[in-house]
Amino acid sequence: MSKRLEILEEKAEKIYDSINEIEFRLENLSKRRKREQKSILEKYIDTYDGFKVNYFNDRVSVYVKDSNYSILDMYVYDEWNGDKRSYNRIDFSTSSFRTEYETGKNMKWAAERFQLLAFYSKALSDHMDDILAEMNVVNEKYSKMTYALYEYKRPLNKEVGEVNDMISKIEDENMISKLMSEDGLMIQDKDGDSYLPTFQVKFDWELHSVKSIRGTKKSASGKSIDLQVSVRRGYGDEKRLEVIDVERVRFDNVKSFISRNNKSIV
Repeated sequence: MSKRLEILEEKAEKIYDSINEIEFRLENLSKRRKREQKSILEKYIDTYDGFKVNYFNDRVSVYVKDSNYSILDMYVYDEWNGDKRSYNRIDFSTSSFRTEYETGKNMKWAAERFQLLAFYSKALSDHMDDILAEMNVVNEKYSKMTYALYEYKRPLNKEVGEVNDMISKIEDENMISKLMSEDGLMIQDKDGDSYLPTFQVKFDWELHSVKSIRGTKKSASGKSIDLQVSVRRGYGDEKRLEVIDVERVRFDNVKSFISRNNKSIV
């Protein structure tokens, strides 16, 4: 590895460390925001005796005990308001049920269901404005902190992109240099050449059992290259290498072949 490439890779690694640190802080902000929003719902929407209630940052779900299916969900929704999102409504969703009377069947469950719906309807009627207001305060607070971190990350994303472009350019130059050498790039199969890869030299032409590729001429634009491709023919004692000349192979095809087989190339 050249010294220049080593320096660039170390630089990219340091930038990624900074980006990862910001991502970690963003993730923590998101968790804190959700915890605070959940606590708002817990403060204003009580549990109902005999039922199980789960609180989330934007939803409250009520279950019959020992059931995995909610019978009531209250969703807090937000939408864009100008250039920011704000919470503006809470929707009330209930599961479908029938209440027809059956002889000998106790209808107490139906009365409890309607009492539960009345309980939570009143809670939302009394506290919806407070819930939405406090949710928006929390949302505004964390939106400002999140925006600041994204603004801090923006130039780092640009810088690491530029460094990676330089790394890619050097790697391409090194690859071309080796590709254009006398031996080119050789595939050293770990199973003794029992399996050699396929090379898509053209969109409608594949070469199988490729043992090596060597560049003979580059185009002026650098987007294509003439190659000599050695492929294995036959098996056992009849195994031999055949050299095939291929003109104007897209350099992207060469890069793709090398990328797929980089662990086998010597």
